[in-house]
Amino acid sequence: ILYSTTKFGNKQYQSIVRLNCMEGQEYAGELSETPKEAEKSAAQQALKAFAGVISSLPAGKPAKKKRPEGGDDMAKVKIPDAENPALTDKVRLNALCMRIAKRPLEKGETLYDTQQIGVGKNPTGYQSTVRLPCLPEDWSTKLFVGEVFQNKQAAEQSAASKALKAVEADTELCALADEKVPKKPTEGKKSGKGWKGWWLSKGGPDLPREVVSEASLSATVLEWKGSFGWVKLLQPFEHPAASRREGKVYLHKQDLKDGKELLAEGEMVLVRLYTDSHGLG
Repeated sequence: ILYSTTKFGNKQYQSIVRLNCMEGQEYAGELSETPKEAEKSAAQQALKAFAGVISSLPAGKPAKKKRPEGGDDMAKVKIPDAENPALTDKVRLNALCMRIAKRPLEKGETLYDTQQIGVGKNPTGYQSTVRLPCLPEDWSTKLFVGEVFQNKQAAEQSAASKALKAVEADTELCALADEKVPKKPTEGKKSGKGWKGWWLSKGGPDLPREVVSEASLSATVLEWKGSFGWVKLLQPFEHPAASRREGKVYLHKQDLKDGKELLAEGEMVLVRLYTDSHGLG
C-alpha cells in the first residue's frame, strides 16, 4: 500500500493511495490541511470502495493465523464495478487519467464547469462540462458535455461519464494506460517515439534547454494553472517546434521576473523563447 502526497499552495495537501495488493487500484482523497489528514482522506476513499468486501469478512479474531484450505480466496474477492457505489464515473475517470499520465494528477487537471439551466429560485436543472488538460495533445482541449440533471453532483457525473466513454473508446489512449511506467532514460537518449514518448518523458521547467530567441517577443496569457501556464505569441515564430500544442508556448512560474508567481488570463507579457524535448517554452 503506497501513499503519494502532493502539496498545493501553502497549506493544502492531497494524497493518492495505491493498492498493489488489489491490482494496483488508486484512490484520491480530498484536499486537507496536513499530509497526515490527506493520507487519511485517501484511505477513507479506498475503504468506501471496498465496503462490500469488508462487510463480508467474518467477525471476531481467529485463534491462529492459518491459511484457509483451497488457497487465499479472500484476497481475490472483488466487487464488480457496476455494484460498487464508491466507483463513480468521476472516480473511474480520474483513475484512468492517472494511468495514462503515469503520475498523480494535480489540481486543475480535471476541470468541471457546471451551469444552471433556467432562472429564478427554481431552476430547471444543471449541466456540466469537463475538460482534461492532463491528457496528451488534442485530448487536453476537448470539452465533454453532460446531460441536464436536477442537481450539480449528478450533472458532473454525467459529464464524467461522457468523457470516460470517449477515452475508453480510443485505442491509443487505452494502450498508453496499459503501458508500464518506463525507466528513466539515460542522458542523451530519448524515452520513446512520437507523442507517446513525449508524454511519458518527465516534463517541467528543469529539462535541458536551448535558447532560440535572444530578443523578447510579445505574447498573451491563454491560461494559468497555479505553477505553470500557456501563452500565445502575437506574431508567428519560425521554428520546427512552433507547430506543437496548437502554437501554445509553455511558461513556468520559476521563469517569471520581479518575484511574480502567477499571471492572469489575457495579460500581455514579453518572453524569450527556448526549446526542450517537449516543445517551445
